[in-house]
Amino acid sequence: MAIDEANVTRRGFIKGTAAAGAGLALFGAAGAMATSEEWLVPAHADSGEEYTAYTYHQSHCGGMCPLACTVRDGRMVSVQPNNCCDDRYETICVKGISEVQHIYGDHRVQTPLKRTGERGAGEFTPISWDEALDEVCDTLKELQAKHGKDCVVISSGAEANFPWLAATLGAQVDGSSGIDVGIGNGLDPAIGFGGGYAMATCEARDWVNSNLVLNVGSNFLESSLPNVRLFFEAKESGTRMVTVDPHFSTTAGKSDQWVPITPGTDAAFFLGMASVILDEQLYDEDFVLNHTSLPFLVDASTGKLLRDHAEDPAAEEPETGEQNPFFVWDAAAGAKAPHTDATVTPALEGTFTVDGTQCTTVFSLLKKKQASYTAEWAEGVSGVPADTIRELAREYAEGPACLALGWGGNDKMGNADIAGHAAATLVALTGNVGKVGAGVGVFVGGSYNGHAGALGAWELPEEMAAGTLEMPLYDAREGNAKVRACVFCGDVLQQHIGNMNKTADFARGLDFIVTIDPYFTEGAKWADIILPACTRFENDTEVGNVKVGYSNIVLQNKIIDPLFEARTDFWIGKEIAKRFGVDQYLPKTSDEWVAKVLSSSEDPYVSSLTIDKINEKQGVYPLEGIEEPRREFMDRVFATTSTRMDVYYDGLVAYDQALPTYEPPLEAHADSELAGKYPLQLANVRTRYRIHNQFNDAKWLQQFAEPRIELNPVEMETRGLATGDAVEVFNDRGSYQCRVKANESIRPGSARMFEGQTADYLIEGNVQNVTNDGYVERGAELMCGPVIPFSDTLVEIKKA
Repeated sequence: MAIDEANVTRRGFIKGTAAAGAGLALFGAAGAMATSEEWLVPAHADSGEEYTAYTYHQSHCGGMCPLACTVRDGRMVSVQPNNCCDDRYETICVKGISEVQHIYGDHRVQTPLKRTGERGAGEFTPISWDEALDEVCDTLKELQAKHGKDCVVISSGAEANFPWLAATLGAQVDGSSGIDVGIGNGLDPAIGFGGGYAMATCEARDWVNSNLVLNVGSNFLESSLPNVRLFFEAKESGTRMVTVDPHFSTTAGKSDQWVPITPGTDAAFFLGMASVILDEQLYDEDFVLNHTSLPFLVDASTGKLLRDHAEDPAAEEPETGEQNPFFVWDAAAGAKAPHTDATVTPALEGTFTVDGTQCTTVFSLLKKKQASYTAEWAEGVSGVPADTIRELAREYAEGPACLALGWGGNDKMGNADIAGHAAATLVALTGNVGKVGAGVGVFVGGSYNGHAGALGAWELPEEMAAGTLEMPLYDAREGNAKVRACVFCGDVLQQHIGNMNKTADFARGLDFIVTIDPYFTEGAKWADIILPACTRFENDTEVGNVKVGYSNIVLQNKIIDPLFEARTDFWIGKEIAKRFGVDQYLPKTSDEWVAKVLSSSEDPYVSSLTIDKINEKQGVYPLEGIEEPRREFMDRVFATTSTRMDVYYDGLVAYDQALPTYEPPLEAHADSELAGKYPLQLANVRTRYRIHNQFNDAKWLQQFAEPRIELNPVEMETRGLATGDAVEVFNDRGSYQCRVKANESIRPGSARMFEGQTADYLIEGNVQNVTNDGYVERGAELMCGPVIPFSDTLVEIKKA
C-alpha cells in the first residue's frame, strides 16, 4: 500500500500487536544472535494489520529527513520520504531506506550485558535491567563518594537524548569532540558563530543567486545527500561550481572545474588568493572600512588591539564593543576615535602615535604579512597553478560568491584552524557575506544550514547541575585527570580520538565504563556494562523527541514498540534518576517532556505549536519564513564583540596567528621526517554510505561499502598489489589489515579510506591504530579546542 493511500496512522491504529522481537535469542558472551535473515521473513501485501507512522531520521548527518514508515504485523517493512511537506524536504537516502533491515540487524544489543573478560575483548554475559541499573548506579555512587561527583564524565553524541543525565549525576560533560571543529576554530571567531562547527552563513538554496560556488575540502554530493538537488539547481541556473580537492571526488566530477590540491594546504591556497586580491586592489573598500576589524589600531609593541580600557579578567561577561570600544585612526581629525563613531572616516593604512604608543592598522599588518604569500608561493606549497589561483581570486572577488568549506577534508588536518582563518580573511576583504548569493561555511546537512527555531527546555532545580569539564577525554588519556568513570552514549572511544593504543590504555585504567547504544560498536567492547537503547523508530509512548530539522519542526513519533529488551533514552535516564532520588524533578513521560519543550520556547511561533498540531501535518511543521533561503548578517552586523567581521585574533599573538600565518600539517607533508619511511597520506573521508562510524553493521550497505583502502594504480604497481589483495597499513603507532582497491581518482601519494571503519569489518586491527592524535600547541586556545588530525597521518602499505 502506497503511503499516500494510507488512511490509518499509528495514533489511530488499534494497539495490542505483539512486541516485535519476542523470543529472539539474546546477544550473550557466545555471540548468539538472531540474524537479519531469520528476522526479515518475506512480507506480503495481504498480511494483516498495517499502519503508517511518522518520524525523522538522523540528526547526526544534519539531514533530519522526515520519514513515513509502514508497519505490518508489528514489524517495520518500509521507510519512505514523508509526503506531508514541500517536496524540497521530502528526502531520504540509502541509509534511511536500509533501516528496515538495520534495526533488526545482528549487531543490535538485545539485552543488558555485563563484561566477563578483559576490557576490549568483547566478552559479555546477559543480565537483567534491574541488575544492570543497580550495578551502574551503585558503582557510580561509590566512586563519587571517594572522588567527588565530577569524577564521572558523560559523553553524548548527536543521536543520544539525555538532556538531564549529567545533572542527575552531577557529572562532567565532555563536549569537546575533536572532530569537525578544525575549520570552525579559525572561521567562527571572525563572524561570531559560537559553535566552532563553521556553519554556513546562508543556506545552500541561495547558491542559485551566486556567480561562483567555490567548494574547498567539501565533498558536498557525498556528505549532504538531502541537499544534492541544490547543487544541480545552482549549476542549472548558471552558477559556476568549482571544487578544490586532492582527489577526483564525486563533487569534483559534477563540477564545472576540478582543482587538484596537495592535502593539508588549503590555507596556502586561500592566502595566495588573498594576496592577489590585495595586490590588484580587488577588495571591497566600503565593506573593509565599515564592517570589518581591518581598520582597527594595534599596539605595535604588544600586538594587542587598542581598546578604550583594559578588560577585567575577573569579569563574568566580556564587555561589548559599545562598553569598551576598539579604536580606529580618524584621518580628518588626526586622532584616534572609537570604532562605534559613525561620523568618522577611518584610515585603512598607516602607522600612528597614540598616547605615546606606536600603533598601526590591522590592514597594514595584513598587507605586510601577505607580501610573502604570493600566488607563486602558494603554487609551490599547494600545487595549484599560480594562474589558477589568480583567476579564482578575481572571480571570487567579483562575486557574489559562496565559499563552501567541508568536514572530512582539510578539517582533519592539524593546521585546519589556519585554513578557516584564511577563509575568513578572504570573506572580509571581498564582502562575500550578508548579501544575496554570498556566504561562507560548511553547507552540509539541511538542519545545519536551513532555518532554525528555538526549542525550550525542562527546568531543573538549582541543586541539579552538571559539573565543570576539567579537560577533554583526549587530554585525560595523559593520566592527569580526575575522571574515574565514563558513561558513553554512542561510540566515542572509536570515533572521537586518534591513536587507539593510547585510548586503549586509558580505557583499561578507568574504574568503570558504561555504554548506552542500540548497537554493539567498537567502543562498546570496552564497557563494563552495556545498556541497549532504542533506535529512532522505537518508543514506549506516542512521542519520543522533537527537533528542529531542515527548516521544519519534526517529531519522533512511535513507529514500533521497543525491540528485544531495548529501552528508550528517556526511560533509561528516568530509571537512573530514580536510583539517585531525583526522578520527581523530571517529566513523567517523553510526551510530557516534548510538550514542555515546545510550549517553553521563547519563539512565539514555536511555543504556539502542540504535538497534535504538528501531527496534523504528519509530524512535520514548517518554520516561519522558510519561503526564502536563510541568510545571516544581511544588516552587516556580526555576532562579534565589535559587531564587525573580526579577523585579527589578538589572543593568538603569542603563536603568531593573530593574522593567519601558514604552517604545514603536523605530519603529512613532503618535508616531514616520517615521509621517507611512510610515504602515503591516509585520507579519512566522508561517504554516502556512513555517518561517521554509524551504519558499519548495516548489511544492505556493506555490499556497496566494504571497508577497503584505495590507492592510485601507480602506487599499487610500485608495491606489487592487485585489487582484492589483503594488505597491512602501518606506521610507528600500529597497523591494521584490510582489502585494497585500485582507484584512479585517488591522488598518488595518498591512500583513501572511508572514515569510521571499525575492527569487526576489517581483516585485523583497527583504523585508529595508526591515526594521528597530536595537535598544535595553540590548540587549547582555540574556540573548540584542538582538532584531532585523523587525516594528518602518514602510513606505508604492503601485502599482508
